[in-house]
Amino acid sequence: MKNWIAVRLVKWGAKKLDGYKTIIGGIGLILSGVVGLIGLLWPDTGLPPMELEQAMTTISGGLVAIGIGHKGDKLTKAVQASANEQ
Repeated sequence: MKNWIAVRLVKWGAKKLDGYKTIIGGIGLILSGVVGLIGLLWPDTGLPPMELEQAMTTISGGLVAIGIGHKGDKLTKAVQASANEQ
């Protein structure tokens, strides 16, 4: 019974976040890179340091994820509009 409730809650949450999951993941990657840079610049803060290249790669990966998610949403809307015309 608990498993059934958990599955229903996760499915409901995923449907509510549909279209935002990629953006949330991209923002998370960007923030992870920023935290790594802060840890590199100020090591006494207790944040985990990252190498500069790794932090910049993480930030750019977040930007790419946001861009790909936006492009995917545009393509989905275009396909749906095309299907409705026919």
